[in-house]
Amino acid sequence: MEINIHDKRKIHEIQKDFSEIFPNLRLDFFTHSAEPPHLLVHHTKSIGECRAMHSKGTLSIFPHMTVSDLKQGLKDTFGLHAEVYRKVGNDWLETTSDQWQLEKHNAVTHEQNSENTLERI
Repeated sequence: MEINIHDKRKIHEIQKDFSEIFPNLRLDFFTHSAEPPHLLVHHTKSIGECRAMHSKGTLSIFPHMTVSDLKQGLKDTFGLHAEVYRKVGNDWLETTSDQWQLEKHNAVTHEQNSENTLERI
């Protein structure tokens, strides 16, 4: 999967592209500051509004890529600070293992949600 990154692109467009491949995961973008907490950038903002480095290009995302590799690639290449979240029921929780592959996070989250649905029946 390739995602085009440029200043005029809206965050929700990138999130949509990402979630088409990983429907149980969500990619959020944050401002960078010296002190936490970092502020979540609203999904209607453009990429150019949330970064100081204004390079453009294509980000290749592979199922076997780790969360850490994705976050580092976004930061190093495009100056974007991101976190990956997984859907648990109706909530989105930050991924707890950045060394897991994206496809593993997506699959495990799908299984957990399926098991939770069966328990409620």
